[in-house]
Parts: sequence; C-alpha cells; structure tokens
Amino acid sequence: MKKFLLNTAILLLVGASIAHATIFTTNGDGTVYSFEKLSTVSGSGVSKDGNQYVLYGTCIIAQGDQFVIDNGATVAFDEGSELIIEGSCDLRASSATKLTKWGNAQSCQGITVRGSEGSLTEVANLTFEYVGLRSASNMNVRSCHFLRHNGSSSGALYMGSDGASFHITDCTFEDCQKAAIGGAANFRCPAVIEGCTFLRNSQANGNVPQLNLTVASNIEIRNCLVEGDPNLTMVGGIAFSNFMGYTDTKAVVEGCIIKDNRYGITTLGIMDVVIAHNQLINNNHEVNANNGGSGISLYDPYLKQKAFISDNHIEGNLWGITVIGCGEVNIGKTEVPTDAEDYNPGRNVFVNNANNGVLYDLYNNSTNTVYAQGNFWNVVSQDKESIEKVIFHKNDNPSLGEVIFMPASDPAGISRPVADGDTDVIYRLDGTKVNGGALPHGIYIVNGKKVVR
Repeated sequence: MKKFLLNTAILLLVGASIAHATIFTTNGDGTVYSFEKLSTVSGSGVSKDGNQYVLYGTCIIAQGDQFVIDNGATVAFDEGSELIIEGSCDLRASSATKLTKWGNAQSCQGITVRGSEGSLTEVANLTFEYVGLRSASNMNVRSCHFLRHNGSSSGALYMGSDGASFHITDCTFEDCQKAAIGGAANFRCPAVIEGCTFLRNSQANGNVPQLNLTVASNIEIRNCLVEGDPNLTMVGGIAFSNFMGYTDTKAVVEGCIIKDNRYGITTLGIMDVVIAHNQLINNNHEVNANNGGSGISLYDPYLKQKAFISDNHIEGNLWGITVIGCGEVNIGKTEVPTDAEDYNPGRNVFVNNANNGVLYDLYNNSTNTVYAQGNFWNVVSQDKESIEKVIFHKNDNPSLGEVIFMPASDPAGISRPVADGDTDVIYRLDGTKVNGGALPHGIYIVNGKKVVR
C-alpha cells in the first residue's frame, strides 16, 4: 500500500510538471479572449478561483485573435508561465488590476506582446508584481506599477524589438532585481519617459543601472525621480549606450531628480545628448572613485559625441562632471551671441563634489577643449584663480584639453529666494515665478522646498 501511494504521488507530481510546461495556442479565428474567457477553454492553462486567475504554462493568443485585460482581477503566474500575445490586445484597465506570481514561483515571465509590425498596444492601470512586461511592438504605458520584478528579463519593462517605440508616463518602478527599463544592446527603441518614479531598482547589485537604454533616433526622459538604494554599490541611475556605432542618435534628460545612485547619468558612444534642469545629488555609492561616482559622465572613444549641459544642480557626487573622449562638450558658452546655435547660458551649480578630500567640479580627461562658461562653481569667490582649484584640465596635465570657464555666473542668476510667510509661492528651476494655472509635470520650488509633480 505504501509503495502504491508513493508511486501515485510521483505520478501526480510528474503530471503537475507536465501541466505547467504545456503550451496552448488559440485558433486565430477572430475570437476575443480575456483571462475569464480563457478559464472556460479546456487546455488553456488558465484556472479561476473566485476573482483570481492562475496561469500554468504558456498561453499564446494567435494572430487574428484579440486579448483584453480583465478589470479588477488578480492574475497569478505559476513557475515559468507566460502569456504571449501575437494578435492585437488592449491592456487598459479601468480599475485596479494586478499581475503577480503564484505561490513560491521564482521565474514566471508575465506578459509578452509580439504583435504585428507597426501595431500599437495601450497599457494602463496595471500592477506588475514579480512579473514583467515585454513588448516587440509600439507601446503606450501609463499609470502602471512595476514592483519587485524577479529579473527573468533584463528589465521589468523590456523593449524587445529593434525600432519599436515606447511612451511611458506616470509609472512607478520599485525594487526590481534588474533594470526598471531595458532592452538588448542592438535594439534601438525610441522612447519618451515622463513623470515616472524609479526607486531602488537593480537589486541584484550587478553593473546595471536603473534605466539601461540603447540610444535611438530619440529618447527623452523628463520630470522623473530616479532614486537609488544606498546599500547598492554597483547600480547607476541612467545609462545611455551605443555599442553598435549607430548614428542619428539623440537623448534628452530634463527636469529630473537623480540621487543616491552609484552615478547619476552616464553616456557611452556616439550620440547627441542634452542634460538640462536636473538635480544630480549624492550619486556617490561607488567604493572606488576611479571606477565611477560622477553626477554626469560622458564617454566616447570615437570622439563624435555632442553634449549640451545647462541649468543642473550637481551636488554631493564623487565627481561633478567627467569628460572622457567625446567630440563637442558644451557646459556653458556665453561668449557667442545669444541667438547662436552653440549659445549656452551654463547656469550649472556645483556643490561639494569630492573624493579623497579633493573637490572635482569638472574633470576633463580628454584632449578636447571644453566650454564651461556661466556656471556657479564650488568656491567662495567666482574668480579664475579660485575656480582652477575645482577643475582638472590642461593646466594640471599638458596632455589634456583646456576648460574655458570664465566668465563664471553670478549666483543671483541661478536661483531666487522665497520669502518667509509666502503661501504657495512657486518657482521653476530656472528661477521664473509661476503665476497661477495648472502645473505640468516637473520639479518646482514651492514655498522654498523642492517638489516633484
């Protein structure tokens, strides 16, 4: 009897493993599916328990069919399970809908959207917990939460096809094992990322930043918060890379708060990059200053990268800005007419960027001349002799390029104080006062305090 029971138990376990490994594909006959619909289809791998659905194995929505998300449902994914959508889909929920793991599952995938070339997928109001979202088609993602992604792909939101474009707004990414947003090094995916919050991602503490992006024809990151985990010494904030030597690549980071990471923003390779109106604070969680810790690090061995940097507050990093290679770096150019293409007012503020007891506002580790006029440096007197002490360039090593940093900025042109007792006194980061009306997403000084909206 004991032997019979043991054999029966083994058969049940084997049967369960086979069930979990099954692949189900719909017929492609124009049917509209949901998890509710799939739970009524024999062999789909979807079962229902109250208002919760459980997916075992892989379920494929074939081309010709459609998938719509179930409003207000909770969907649990078993070990290795995945919903793959090859047809059209609508992933917009009107009420809270949660996708999570089933039991102790460790490597469940979540949802993969393949779609047809040029198709657009809408995603809204979903919570992805432990599982992720992968897309090979164009995608708009808004008001979604990505929590504790298990690292089954290189990003909780994975850009999974060269050329697919993404618009990501008002989303939150927290405590994911790898990058919050990422993709393959040979995938160029135009993206606009606005009003999002990134907290403590890349928990595996590998050399992977919270946003790990390959530059494309256009990538914009605006009005986001990128906050790291001080216990992680390998995780940067935002990285743009171009390992494949692509041309016509552009990246913009504007109006963001980037703090408490290994580094703030780093660029690698050929691109045009604009970094403006950001706060880069305490990105210093690198144990060896020779390996990182910059508020902004620019690197291009091909000497074709162009960088335009203005109106940033750069504080508490191991290095303020480091330049390695690159073609044209403009951190402020006020000696040209204001209508000139290369005019840059500068207005970057440097505060206490240091390592090994030495202040480094700007380190020009290239042979190029770098313009950095109109900035406010971390010295009491904004004169040439004082500023030389916080800039490393040709004067320190004749093999390096020169930094042209005079004239510096008048601090009164950088910021404006808010008087005590003022109520709802709001300034933009450039110092202009907001006089009523709805505020777009961004960073403001409200009654003397920095506020992200």
